[in-house]
Amino acid sequence: MAESVKARFDLKGKVAVVTGASKGIGEAMARGLAEFGAQVVVSSRKLEAVEEVAKSFRAEGYDATAVAAHIGDMDQARALIDRTVEIYGGVDIVINNAATNPVFGPVIQTDESVFDKIMAVNVKGPFELCKRAFPIMQERGGGSIINISSIGGISPEPLLGIYSMSKASLISLTKVMAAEWGPAHIRVNAICPGL
Repeated sequence: MAESVKARFDLKGKVAVVTGASKGIGEAMARGLAEFGAQVVVSSRKLEAVEEVAKSFRAEGYDATAVAAHIGDMDQARALIDRTVEIYGGVDIVINNAATNPVFGPVIQTDESVFDKIMAVNVKGPFELCKRAFPIMQERGGGSIINISSIGGISPEPLLGIYSMSKASLISLTKVMAAEWGPAHIRVNAICPGL
């Protein structure tokens, strides 16, 4: 008899952190992890939003906790991992889903502050989050990091130049971490959704 999908991908005993988990793709991924048995930290900037998500998961019998964190703030990004360890004793899975794009137009119209904001949330925050998680995953024998990039990171989207560039950077960061962290049994992958 064929093994069930849930049995093959059993996540019981695993701890997952999902950023940008208050809605959309982030919420769906967090739900999937919870359904397969992981203890899940759902995170986003606004505590009320992720509290609602965690509450709905718990109502379905899943183990979920809400932790607010702005991934563009490096102290908050690092603290998200620290808080996860306080709550669940470790971390095995990180999904970097949080992203921003406050501009729509030609790159010539992008000022420095907007550039810095996009890069902080879309690249630097995931980098700091993963750096904080690395020694914890290594101590636990491995882990999985999934960076949500974009098809724009492969082929720039019209009028989304800096966003596309940030997502290309995230793809490159994924490749670097995969090469460097693979020997520690930490898988690092990128997913590139389109519109």
